[in-house]
Amino acid sequence: MPSSVSPSSARAPWRSRLAGLWGSTAPPARREPTLTAQPPVHLSTRAGVVPAAPFPNAAAEGLTPARLSAAFRPYQPPEGVRGKAATPLACDAAASPVVSQTAFHTAIAEGMVFPGYPHLAELAQRAEYRHMVEVIATEATREWITFRARGTACKQARLAALEAEFDRLHVRDVLRRMAEYDGYYGMGLLYVDTGQTATTGGRDTPLLLKPETFRKGSLRALTAVEPVWSTPDSYGTTDPLSPDFYTPTHWWVQGSRIHQTRLLRFVSRTVPDLLKPAYNFGGLSLCQMAQPYVKNWLRTRQSVSDLLNAFSIVALSTDMAAYAQDPEGLLGRVEAFNRFRSNRGTFVLDKDREKLELLAAPLSGLDRLQAQAQEHLCSVAQEPLVKFTGITPSGLNASADSEIRVFYDRISAFQESVFRTPLTAILHMAMLNLWGEIDPDISFTFRTLWQMDEPTQASVAKTRTEIDAQNIRSGVLTPQEARSRAAHDTTSQYAGIHSPPAPATA
Repeated sequence: MPSSVSPSSARAPWRSRLAGLWGSTAPPARREPTLTAQPPVHLSTRAGVVPAAPFPNAAAEGLTPARLSAAFRPYQPPEGVRGKAATPLACDAAASPVVSQTAFHTAIAEGMVFPGYPHLAELAQRAEYRHMVEVIATEATREWITFRARGTACKQARLAALEAEFDRLHVRDVLRRMAEYDGYYGMGLLYVDTGQTATTGGRDTPLLLKPETFRKGSLRALTAVEPVWSTPDSYGTTDPLSPDFYTPTHWWVQGSRIHQTRLLRFVSRTVPDLLKPAYNFGGLSLCQMAQPYVKNWLRTRQSVSDLLNAFSIVALSTDMAAYAQDPEGLLGRVEAFNRFRSNRGTFVLDKDREKLELLAAPLSGLDRLQAQAQEHLCSVAQEPLVKFTGITPSGLNASADSEIRVFYDRISAFQESVFRTPLTAILHMAMLNLWGEIDPDISFTFRTLWQMDEPTQASVAKTRTEIDAQNIRSGVLTPQEARSRAAHDTTSQYAGIHSPPAPATA
């Protein structure tokens, strides 16, 4: 009778084999990987997290609504910038229901977010960003300003004293740094040092430009402050008609609370009110605006360089079956050709079975494509190519004079919109510091950047001299009045000459 075998006994050998492989322990249980939820991170606290390209599909990129809205939270300063004093309660959350979340998500998808000061500081190391920022800063302070006095009273001594005071305070150099901070970070802060310290106090009180509150000789220095070391303390968000609506009244600078009148603010590209808290109440930096253009330029430059490095290759057509048994022979032959390849080298071929060809990629038009990518950098900064790169325009009768004139007009507008108000405040501070009063007859003007050559200047001076002579002969002017005009004309070669007193009349 055949013996019956149970299924369990039939599987015994397999179990014994598995037991031999695993030993006496059972196989480990399968464990699925788990992802722990992470809190949303504010983009302004992380360097280099802004995506280089727009997000066509936010869900595919893993951008949840919570993380998207986190990018528009108020700027979080580094530890130690904000002090320990109590901060008045503001109604910042009132802006949340005003604008739909769709607008916030769209702005994030287009990369329109504040990247943070660490990332902007990294961009300042690259030549493309530095050049476009430094050109504007240096041109805006190159010719500087001229002090002028209204009326007939001679105030040459006061004008000379103001020039010496501006030199002592290094106003020109400080404003150049403010223009650089505006280009790098979107904001520059200038602290007016009148002797108050963190120990003595007084920095959080308003600085009124009056003889009763601004003591003579109290202005010590003007200190440039990068925005990374500051953050606003209080500002209004309830009444759009209030002067402090989204305008900080006090600032924190490394734990010191300072009134906004003691901290002059330089911003040339202001952002909308809803974005001001995210931008630390600064503006849009030129580096952030130019980043997509610089990335395109770097990619184009590297692509052209890679193509020039390997734009031609040598192709050998041969019988590959002949080297089936000896592939090392073919490789050694090619290696020898590459090693001794030169204009004096010789390569031996089988005229019946082999053929040597030189395959080259077309290089026509690469220079124009690369030049256009470089010109796009100048377009975002609104700078002529010759100012940005030092490269003169090519072509028949090519000239950059018209572009430079337009660029100087833009610099003049930059001076009026960014420098005029802070410079006026500094001028009044210097007057109070020197004389204890503000002279309303003294003002300043920005010197023109466009300079005439010497033949043109001589022609203009000759024309003015002929006009003065004609006015004197016709009795419109007296010789003393014409001499006084020439003495006060800073562009004249007779500027500063002594004007004799008028003769006494009987």
